[in-house]
Amino acid sequence: MVFTKHLAVDSKLNDIKTINIADYRRDLKLPQKINFPNNLCLIRRTHTPTLYASWMPSQEDDPRPVKSGKRRPLQASTGHIGVREAALSAITWCKDKQRELIENYKELVDIKETCLSNYWEIYFENFCKTNNNLSRTKQIRDEKNKWFSPKYGLSKEAFSHIKANEISRQHLEDYMQSLSVGMQGQQKTLLKKLFVFAEKDFIGHQFPSFPKITGKQKQQVTHFEFDQWELLMKTINDLSNGAARSDLTYSAYKELEFNPFNRKNQKNWVDLFDALWVNYYWFLRSQDVQRIKIDWFAENKKDQEFILTNPDPKSARKIENTISMKNESYSFLKRLLKRRKKSGYLIMPDEKRQSEGGQENKVSRNLNFLLKEAVKICLPNFNLEECDLTTVRHTSFRHHLEDDPTLGQYPKIVMFAKNGLTSPDMLQKTYIDYISREKTLKESRKKMRSSSYSLVKKVEF
Repeated sequence: MVFTKHLAVDSKLNDIKTINIADYRRDLKLPQKINFPNNLCLIRRTHTPTLYASWMPSQEDDPRPVKSGKRRPLQASTGHIGVREAALSAITWCKDKQRELIENYKELVDIKETCLSNYWEIYFENFCKTNNNLSRTKQIRDEKNKWFSPKYGLSKEAFSHIKANEISRQHLEDYMQSLSVGMQGQQKTLLKKLFVFAEKDFIGHQFPSFPKITGKQKQQVTHFEFDQWELLMKTINDLSNGAARSDLTYSAYKELEFNPFNRKNQKNWVDLFDALWVNYYWFLRSQDVQRIKIDWFAENKKDQEFILTNPDPKSARKIENTISMKNESYSFLKRLLKRRKKSGYLIMPDEKRQSEGGQENKVSRNLNFLLKEAVKICLPNFNLEECDLTTVRHTSFRHHLEDDPTLGQYPKIVMFAKNGLTSPDMLQKTYIDYISREKTLKESRKKMRSSSYSLVKKVEF
């Protein structure tokens, strides 16, 4: 009799592809004491008579990673053809899954609360509260880059998202090896600060020691060779229809072709040309290109030079002067200033900065975009991933040291480094070592004897 009832239930639900168990609880004769989610279902599949269980956990209780922006229900075979047996099996399976999700959720919460990502949020909040001076915006931006930068930021490292006590020495070694010499020190400092926050959650745990910073440049920094630089600047001038090198007045500059919806316009090409040369002549850091103002320059008519003073230098560096060492820089800046008002921003002056209601770093983003577009045209084999305003600073140092090798020798290297707002050690490791190596190899190659027997000779039979 009971078997007959079950068959009747199966017959009633036979044509339903998705059976919500809660809706048919009475028909399935399920005990009232059995609890289960209201969205637990049985589904029929075309390839098998066996019924499948399907359940979507609530979003707040579901620790599973979301793929393709859409959550999917959990599903499993009940192993039964009969609806009632399948429903009972589905309920048992669902309860097991609920317990499993709770355990996984607790584990994920534990990881989230004890990984570097969490300690970064705590640290950065404190950092923002304690930095309220005039350089606050810049300091916060620089600190955020240490974490979020797609090139060197800690957030992109897998070990930043595991429990801090699981971070190994190998993790740190691999990360440090991926950084340039200049980045190793600052990222090491940040990691040490984050480990201090982690210590309270792992009392007695010995965090791994940091690998020694060797001071060796892993590989040569990306730069433009002299011929490449010349070709690049010619290309940018051509893209501006010759306006970049023209003696423009302020009114003529304002009348240049401009399209706010297309960055590749005449006015922007002129701005790029000007920005790259200012960057090149005065060894600017990328973050300073968009910040530089006209009143940062003081003209020395006697020596025909402009002295640049950055009133808000990088981090805690003291305010120092930079003098261009290229003779043509004086006439270049005189021509550039004719295109500008008497005061204000020097580069892309019509773009609003963040303090004026504009977007942060918009000027830098535009310049980097245009630079890559120009490089694509004239230098198709150049590494675009390493092509930005920092590349121009590297290029400038490299060219100066190539043109005058004595700048890399003591005591000149001390003054040259000071003028470029860097250190003699950095110049040595980043540029001079590579220049010397290349020069030595080229000179030695000329002295090498060739063997006539290494050549292919045609033989007639």
